[in-house]
Amino acid sequence: MDASLSALAARCPDLVTLELALCSQLTDAGFQALVRSCRMLERMDLEECVLITDATLVHLAMGCPRLEKLTLSHCELITDYGIKQLSMSPCAAEHLTVLGLDNCPLVTDDALEHLISCHNLQLIELYDCQLVTRNAIRKLRNHLPNIKVHAYFAPVTPPVAGAGARPRYCRCCNII
Repeated sequence: MDASLSALAARCPDLVTLELALCSQLTDAGFQALVRSCRMLERMDLEECVLITDATLVHLAMGCPRLEKLTLSHCELITDYGIKQLSMSPCAAEHLTVLGLDNCPLVTDDALEHLISCHNLQLIELYDCQLVTRNAIRKLRNHLPNIKVHAYFAPVTPPVAGAGARPRYCRCCNII
């Protein structure tokens, strides 16, 4: 699959939108090749590209200065480090308006702290990001008052335990 991405990059350097949702065989190497050629990218949907890591975000931060919309939902290897690298890039500070991080289990409050510098960010999706707290969302909203935050916190699945243990682990489901 990475070879296909490299071929696409070589033949379509003026690519603006790239929909790769459910391309679960793509890796960081493919995206490294892509950003070398496709510097005009504005919108990317990488939902369920489950093999990508923070390295892809580093490549995007350096190679896609016009990036406006990025969907990383279900990219379970993405961490705060990758979000930090993206947030420090010129694209994030100047252009990034939509960021989808649904079901990214390694994303924490620290990621939202880094996104405070993304002044044009209008929408962030955080459905089922269990390590992101309401306090971090409030802080992000204080710095970016026009941002829309879509977040739904499902109950934490408790470990198997005896009777009476379950209430200590479950949280209420809320839409913020």
